[in-house]
Amino acid sequence: MAMPEQYKYERLLDAALCVGQRVNFYGAVSEYEEPKRTRGSDLICTMTVSDMSLSCPGLRVLVFSSTIESLPQVKSVGDIIRFHRVTINVHNGVAQAVAKIKHGASFLLFDGKQGVGHTPYQASSQHHTMQDGDCRIIDLLRSWIITQPLSSGSTDYLVPISGIKEGNYFDLCCKIMAVDHQEFNHVIILYVWDGTDVEPSLVEMTCTVQAREGQNFDSVADLRPEGMPPLSREVIATFPPFGTVLPVVPDLPIENLPLKLPTSSTWIKFRNLNCRIQNGIYVAVFLHESKISILSATSELVTECERRYQGRLLDNSGGFLPQWIPTPLHSLTDYEHIPFSTLRQILSYSQVTYKFRCLVRVVSIVPPVIEDFCVQKRSSTRASEYIYRLRLTLEDPTSRIHAYLCDEDAEYFFNGHPATDLHDATVIKSALQRKINELLGVEEHNLYGSAKSDKRCNPPWIKCCLKSYYLQKEDPWSSRCFKVFGTILA
Repeated sequence: MAMPEQYKYERLLDAALCVGQRVNFYGAVSEYEEPKRTRGSDLICTMTVSDMSLSCPGLRVLVFSSTIESLPQVKSVGDIIRFHRVTINVHNGVAQAVAKIKHGASFLLFDGKQGVGHTPYQASSQHHTMQDGDCRIIDLLRSWIITQPLSSGSTDYLVPISGIKEGNYFDLCCKIMAVDHQEFNHVIILYVWDGTDVEPSLVEMTCTVQAREGQNFDSVADLRPEGMPPLSREVIATFPPFGTVLPVVPDLPIENLPLKLPTSSTWIKFRNLNCRIQNGIYVAVFLHESKISILSATSELVTECERRYQGRLLDNSGGFLPQWIPTPLHSLTDYEHIPFSTLRQILSYSQVTYKFRCLVRVVSIVPPVIEDFCVQKRSSTRASEYIYRLRLTLEDPTSRIHAYLCDEDAEYFFNGHPATDLHDATVIKSALQRKINELLGVEEHNLYGSAKSDKRCNPPWIKCCLKSYYLQKEDPWSSRCFKVFGTILA
């Protein structure tokens, strides 16, 4: 009977020196990117492996194959992989390993936790051997992983969600909160979170009346980026109470995305995303050069995110406050004793009717013409009786909502200025104009009726009381609305 082939396994530091040669080695997976298509006919999976000789930055490994089933499917960073017959070459001055499965390379994947045996959970070939030396190497690597945290994969481009800027390229460590597969337009949107709040964006304010006449009370275009459907209340309820949930949208055909996207609750690291702002809302764009790596729950990047979030949870005695909140606020409420809620908490609240207090910015107002803020009261027999009727778009780092401002609540909001025919009431219109300009962050000239060209404005934060209600008793959740009450502009 023929003796099984005896393999020599190189330390990673030694393997990296064998340029142009085929080598065998073991390593712990410190970074792993999901498989995707190459520009040719093959598929590629890339990873970084480490051992005691080369813990940081480790050795980059590129695995090529014709099918996804024959590529490594790493379950968790920290798992152990064995490679046979891989070639070492140099790319940009750095050694890397290339494993071509259909040209003789092979691999075995093992769980990185101690006490789970030595049976691989994935093998590139059914015909593989395990010897006593293999078990010793696996046990040694498992013990080393416990005492030596794997490389966090931190880069100079790594920023939290609170640090992203429009137009910049960045890396991001985050947790996937939801995956939205839109089959009708062949788009996949990942919603990710790291516990921080995105910086408030400047709002594009069109300062000509004619350009804003298309806005109406039924429009929802300003609640989310263009072409992005709303998430259900049930999905939103699974999100943490605060911290921006950032949409990541592909800027490439769906067939060019990684073949196996991570699922909800998975911690990942993106590389080379681009930041865009649509409708005043931050969107991360996944490009052809972008990459996704899975992260272990014990990764330094993950534990830092969780530690930062726990710190915010402990500091919420007055409710969940945005990270960017300034001090002074431009309003007062009748319920100063009520803790603040985020708009995400309000949208996902379990009762259809309730009262809340929040910290928000007003990013748009309908109607677009200040003379139309007041309308004649329908039930009145007097032609001179008017009421306020407005719809505000409110924003905080967690969401945007529409809230109505009507009747006595609006008069109170505007510090007692009564509803009237604003086409004739020059004094009241001028007073309202000043308050609206302040509310929307317009620093000079009038927002409504000005001939000035488009500009970007920075609305201030206000304290605001909201009340939820419904329009249809038979369908309360679908007809749920919000209105402002008990709030006065300072």
